[in-house]
Amino acid sequence: MTLLTLRHFLCAGLLLCAAAPALAQAPDLSKMDIVERSTPNGPVAFVDDVAISRGEYLNTYQKHVAEVAMLTHDSKPSDEFRVRAGLTTLGELVRRQILVAEADKRGVKIGDAEVEAGYAEKLKRFQQDMKKPDGSAPSEQDVLKIAGQTRQEALESLRRQLIEEKMTALIAKEKGAKVTDKDITDFYGKKPELFKRSGQIHFNQILIAPKGGPKSDEAAWKAAEDTAKKARARILAGEKFDAVARDMSQSPDAAKGGDMGMMAAEQLPPFFVSVGKAMKPGDVSEPFRSPYGVHVVRLVETADSKYVTLEEAKPKIRAMLEQMRGDEAVDKHIEPVVNDPKRTQIFLQLERTLAALTYDPRAPKKPEPKKDAAVSAKATDAAAAATETPQAPVKKSAAPAAESSAKKTQAAPKAQKKSAPAAKSSTKKKAP
Repeated sequence: MTLLTLRHFLCAGLLLCAAAPALAQAPDLSKMDIVERSTPNGPVAFVDDVAISRGEYLNTYQKHVAEVAMLTHDSKPSDEFRVRAGLTTLGELVRRQILVAEADKRGVKIGDAEVEAGYAEKLKRFQQDMKKPDGSAPSEQDVLKIAGQTRQEALESLRRQLIEEKMTALIAKEKGAKVTDKDITDFYGKKPELFKRSGQIHFNQILIAPKGGPKSDEAAWKAAEDTAKKARARILAGEKFDAVARDMSQSPDAAKGGDMGMMAAEQLPPFFVSVGKAMKPGDVSEPFRSPYGVHVVRLVETADSKYVTLEEAKPKIRAMLEQMRGDEAVDKHIEPVVNDPKRTQIFLQLERTLAALTYDPRAPKKPEPKKDAAVSAKATDAAAAATETPQAPVKKSAAPAAESSAKKTQAAPKAQKKSAPAAKSSTKKKAP
């Protein structure tokens, strides 16, 4: 069974990870998602006789799904997404257990002061990401409640993650996974299109939704337009746009005066870009309709597209390549454990579920390989990997704050990491 690590899937990081309370003996299957229903009652895996419990697995998986749903505003992720997240979570927990065990053998530890400092930093970032339109942020207790943990559980979870990161750095150093200035220059030169910063637009907006929602009748839309015209008239009469927005707008950014911030053109709905093309900074648009309601926008400023210079991109390229090579070194290091069925046993069968979800009967069937084929499957895989474009890793944040994968800081490209080594699971064995 192939274990997919978190870096092979998503860009973001998890919330706090710790063992969840024991589940009821007779759970309501109708309230469980596709991964929860597939998870055995006992451990999901054993790594060198150390169990990864159902509770720890589901807690980590649920935090992962909840965070992505929050960042993407998608409250109902698809079954395919959930199964991929389940595989990702399993791979990450197996990897972490191997590295934590290795750290214990070497006497590598993380002090309480370092854990507390890391916790405070992540908590601050998480609170910043979850600020409400009125500027208020959740308290520490609010964050812990969302994570479903006590403070002590969060600290212990963070300690394990910091140990994992420290072991990754040590192994990478031992394996000589260095990044030179030439590596950075070569990467920048081979992929210049990845370093083009697209044009950006900064709007303030007022949104008036028709009474009854977007599917309302024409009379409701006309009434919304009339309200939007009144808002625009107040602005043209001398009132500040942000004051009118706070008073009249129904958009989520109303509390911020309708400030949408500087955004890349491709991130904006096309109707905003279309209106903005005919405006100059400071202009206030006529009311216009969208699937969401009637808008009035003010163009604050624009920024032309440009290429990020090598000097600007260097720090992020270096961090990206160091992370990639470090992970490759760790993958090779843990491979003997993951691929040894006596050392790693997996009791969660999600790959079959994923195959069923993604099966397309209309897709052309792959030709059967010739019996005298000279190239083995492993060689073919190696050749494919060798021609793969190097891409930026997505690293999981330690706790309790997750780095928002929805934010696009584009000095260097984001992408996925290499997947973890394959783990052989015994389908005949049952979880104790």
